[in-house]
Amino acid sequence: MSDLDTWWRDVGNAALLGTARRPVPPLPDLGRAGVLASAEGRPREEALLDAAALGGAALRAGRRLEHADPPDAAPDDRRPVSPRLAVQLLELVMTQPPAGAAQRTGLLVHWLQAADDSGCRVPHALLPTLLALATGARELRRPTAAVLDERGRWLAGLRDEWSWVEGAAAGAEARTASRTEGTAPDPDEWARLPSPDRIAVLAGVRAHDPGAARELVRLTWSTDSARDRRAHLEALRIGLGPDDESLLEVGLDDRAGTVREAAAELLDALPDSARAARMAARLRPLVRRTGLLGRGVEVTLPDEPDPAALRDGLGKPPPRRSARGWWLEQICAGAPLEIWVELAGADPSATLKRLTDAQATDVLAGIRRAARSRRDPEWAAALLERGWDAALVPALPREPRERVVLRRVDATSERAHEIGAVVGSVDPPWSADFSVALVSRLRASKVGSTMVVASMPHLLAGLHPAALDPLERWIESTGADQILLTNLRNLLQFHSVKRSITEAFR
Repeated sequence: MSDLDTWWRDVGNAALLGTARRPVPPLPDLGRAGVLASAEGRPREEALLDAAALGGAALRAGRRLEHADPPDAAPDDRRPVSPRLAVQLLELVMTQPPAGAAQRTGLLVHWLQAADDSGCRVPHALLPTLLALATGARELRRPTAAVLDERGRWLAGLRDEWSWVEGAAAGAEARTASRTEGTAPDPDEWARLPSPDRIAVLAGVRAHDPGAARELVRLTWSTDSARDRRAHLEALRIGLGPDDESLLEVGLDDRAGTVREAAAELLDALPDSARAARMAARLRPLVRRTGLLGRGVEVTLPDEPDPAALRDGLGKPPPRRSARGWWLEQICAGAPLEIWVELAGADPSATLKRLTDAQATDVLAGIRRAARSRRDPEWAAALLERGWDAALVPALPREPRERVVLRRVDATSERAHEIGAVVGSVDPPWSADFSVALVSRLRASKVGSTMVVASMPHLLAGLHPAALDPLERWIESTGADQILLTNLRNLLQFHSVKRSITEAFR
């Protein structure tokens, strides 16, 4: 051990035990750097701090390089640096997040996506800080890799803890091509992509060319894991259509139960498919009209399924479910909704009111699933008349959807535990009218503070800038409720900074 190492250990002991019990060791010969620390007559505390500062710098300066040979020079960047105001905002969010450290990741993701959409890169001076943050937060890795450019990738290659950048950058390039051009990667590139990046690529290609995305799934279907096969099928929800039916039928024969379930769920969304026709054929003999005027609807339970029914999803029921009731629900979820109008002789609202027999619960569960998967607005509205179901709300057009949710907020104005699921049923970003109206209702609630806390993730994701002025007025009148005041300020600052980031890239 060198004299400097021994001295540094003694400095640590003095700091641990205190200068009253352990004297500060004299500084070894550091040349001109030791002049200030060696001055006599200084208090012990100052001598310790001087020794720690100068000794720490000396130790860092005296370390050997980990690589004997200097690295090759970084290639020239291909993207322009982000605008000056955007850079200032990035530095602010990384070092002093305006809405608190808990919201830093959300603002960083927004900044990185805005930079990528604008074709810009991160300035060189901020690369180490950003790479360190993304290393500790996985949700930052892919958006970070997209805007590092050549210098950033070169820098990441110099440290082992940044090795994730190589894989994330390859995925980012494929995702960018799929998103902006709808270009599918070649088969070899697709096979090499990490699983999370494949899903993003599929989503981008599906938006432009559903058939090309479907062929990507087919390419590696026989060698993919069951987990990946299921995930790839789930990605087909984007632009799902009749042309996907043949691949989904293959999924019904898959050796993995999770894949078969995913294929059946997707086929539930295709009312014109062969499976839907098979389910309709199973449903018809189970339904009959009752009463003198035929205004009642009675549904009987199905018999034991045959092999064809088992293939279509009439398998083992979930725990604590009646097997025959579960099969009835599966049949109702897969059959075309139009068959109910035909069999009941009434519109959706009237048909639902006529279901009064013991099997109504299983029938309604299946119809709800069908309405959700097919985004059928008429059936969704009829079902919501019977009771709240947040999963049905996205099937409604935007304006009726927002009206329904606001009515539900009024009905739950004092039950804060429900508010998150209610407002979360409206996909972000929200409209100006809905945002302003929601803030008004939260402010009027007797438990407004608790309501804000419960709905904060959705307020952060969806609130329209038009609601910022009402938020400011609310802040001015909060009184002594410090929890509410802190949350409202964080919400206001988050959206103010988010809006500034968007404007900085225009």
